[in-house]
Amino acid sequence: MKIYGLPKEEIKKHFEAGDITVGVFGLGKMGLPLAAMYGQLGLKVIGVDINQKVVNLINSGKSHLINEPGADTETISKLVNEKRLVATTDGSYAASQADVMIIIVPTLLDSNKQIILKPVLDVAKAIGEGMKEGSLILTECTLPPGTTKNKILPLIEHASGFKVGRDFGLAHSPERTMSGQVIKNVIESYPKIVGGVEEKSTETAAGFYESFVKKGVIKVTNATTAEAVKVFEGVYRDVNIGLANELAILSQRLEIDVMEAISAANSQPYSHIHTPGAGVGGHCIPVYPYFLINLASAVNQNLAITYTARKVNEKMPHYTVSLIIESLNECKKPVNGTTIGILGITYKKGVKSTYNSPALVVIPELKRLKANLRVHDPLYTRAEIEEQLQVSGESNLEKLISEAECLVILTDHKEYKDEKTIR
Repeated sequence: MKIYGLPKEEIKKHFEAGDITVGVFGLGKMGLPLAAMYGQLGLKVIGVDINQKVVNLINSGKSHLINEPGADTETISKLVNEKRLVATTDGSYAASQADVMIIIVPTLLDSNKQIILKPVLDVAKAIGEGMKEGSLILTECTLPPGTTKNKILPLIEHASGFKVGRDFGLAHSPERTMSGQVIKNVIESYPKIVGGVEEKSTETAAGFYESFVKKGVIKVTNATTAEAVKVFEGVYRDVNIGLANELAILSQRLEIDVMEAISAANSQPYSHIHTPGAGVGGHCIPVYPYFLINLASAVNQNLAITYTARKVNEKMPHYTVSLIIESLNECKKPVNGTTIGILGITYKKGVKSTYNSPALVVIPELKRLKANLRVHDPLYTRAEIEEQLQVSGESNLEKLISEAECLVILTDHKEYKDEKTIR
C-alpha cells in the first residue's frame, strides 16, 4: 500500500488492520526487538541483516539476544510460525515488499575517531534499488546531524529515480531505547521525536508512530534537528559522567567517599550528577561526542567541554589500573604474580557486548604487568572469555572470590550485588 501522504486517521486504520508491511534494516540489539514489536502489534515484518547466521537463526525461530523481553526465542518462533516475521540478507527485495522501511544499523567510529557511515549508506542504496512508489523511509539509527538529508536522501533518489516529497517520504526518528527494555521504551516510555526532510514526510511519519506510541509524538522542524536530539542526549550523559569521574579522582586524593557525596548532592532537585566508573562503553555514549566534535572541526569550532569530558572518560580504564597498582602496593604486593579477579567484561550490566568496554583496556594492561588474571562474567561462558580475551576464564563466581587476592568489579551485574556471594 502507499502510505506516504495518507492522513493520520487512515494510517492508524491500516495499522490496526495489519495492512502495513514494515521492513527493518538491521537486526541487532535494537533492530530485532523493533521487528518483533511490529510483528506483535499485528503487522507483517521483513527483517534485513548482512549476517547470514543471524538471518538463518531468526528464520529458524530463534533469537540471538538475551535479556530482551519481547525479542526472546519463544516470541520470535511464534512470529515466524505465524508468518509475521521473515528475515533476509536481500535489502532490495525487502524494500520492494515493504510499505515502511526503518533503518537501524550501527554508526561506528574507526581507529582515528572518524565516522563510519558505509553500513547506513549501503542500506540506503539497497532501499533505493528496490523501493516502490508511496513508501515511507525512516532512519532510526543515531546519525551525525545532516546525514539523512545530505547523504541518505541523494543516494535513495539516485538509485530509485523517485523524488522525495512527490513519490516517497523520508524522515528521521531517533531510537530512544535501552537494551533490556527496547519494546517497552518505544511503546510506553518516551515521546517519539520525528523530523522529515519535508513537511509531508514529517506528517506521515508522525501518523505512523502515533498509531502505537502511547507518549505521543514530538514533531521537530526537520530531519537534521531530529538527528541532533539523540546526539545531544548522548553528549549530555558523556559530559555528566566525565564530571562525575573527575570528582571521583579528586575525592580519592581528598579521602572523600564520592558515592556518598554525590548521593547527598543529588538530594537537591537541580543536581543530577551521574555515577563515576571505570570508563564509558557501548555503541552510543563514547561515539556520539565525536559526531559533533568532527562536525564542529569542519566549521572551525572547538567543542572544549565535550572534548575534555570524552578524554577524561577515555582515561578512566587506565586510572583504574593505577588504582589497582596503588592498592596492591599498600598491601606490599606486586602486580606481577598476584591473582586478580576481574568481575564483568561487558560494557553494561545485562547486555552481552564488550564494545568499547573498559575491560578491553584494563585486562590487557594488567596482563602486560604479568598479573595472574581470572575473569568472570555471568553473560559469558568460560570458553567465550578465554577465546575473546586470552585470559583464564572462571565460571564459578564464589570460587573466584574466595581465591583472588584482589577483586575488581568492572560491570555492575546484579550477580555482583548479592551480599551473600560477595562475602
